[in-house]
Amino acid sequence: MLNSVGGSVATKVGASFLPESSLLKTIAKYAAWATGALLVLLGGISIFDSHWIIGPICIALGGVMLVIEFAVPFAAQFQLFLTVFEYKIRGIMYVCFCVPAFFTVFTIAPGLGCIFSGGIYVILGFVKNEKAELPQYNKQRDVENGHMNSSDSS
Repeated sequence: MLNSVGGSVATKVGASFLPESSLLKTIAKYAAWATGALLVLLGGISIFDSHWIIGPICIALGGVMLVIEFAVPFAAQFQLFLTVFEYKIRGIMYVCFCVPAFFTVFTIAPGLGCIFSGGIYVILGFVKNEKAELPQYNKQRDVENGHMNSSDSS
């Protein structure tokens, strides 16, 4: 009981010192875009420097970051991407993505970007208690195809 009370007080105090959530969301989104693009680009370059295992791993991780950040409505079809869409899980996942990036000199900067963008998502999820707005891809697709649910048509 005391742990949860102390945790909630610390969360409220910590959240009061941070910038607005909308600013943090924007920073995290752009940092994740840049990090994903750098992981793909520099992972490709590291393949030519005989890092044949780490290079493709970094390309794959950068691709996953870009799919999560860019193709959110498309990725909403899959249950896995709905799970990692939550800020708490996405932040921890991005921080874990830094591990293979630190094995080559080429991908150290994207590794730091993973820590930065993941850290902001962790702050949004755990300290600010923000919830990610889930995209409404399936509903839009059904309306475009002419198939509306009975609850939507009334």
